[in-house]
Amino acid sequence: MAILVLNQAAGWNQELYQATFDQAIPDRTNPPAGLIAHFGAPGETGGWQVIDVWESEDAFRRFMEEQVKPARRNLGHHRSSRRWSRSTTL
Repeated sequence: MAILVLNQAAGWNQELYQATFDQAIPDRTNPPAGLIAHFGAPGETGGWQVIDVWESEDAFRRFMEEQVKPARRNLGHHRSSRRWSRSTTL
């Protein structure tokens, strides 16, 4: 079942988002398995937000573990204490 995932953090910005995206998905013509749609934009109250639609929770979690977390470590990025995340089954 498809899920919608919304992530937002006050400490994120466009440069950090782009650097992470470039490492996590280096070939835009070959998106990660299970990704249906991806959007990144400034948050309404500052920071940056990322909204994704995934085919399943498992596909999303696999991408986070295998692509995003290593990219964040490579960039020296640590989670913001003001970060929040939500997922909803579609």
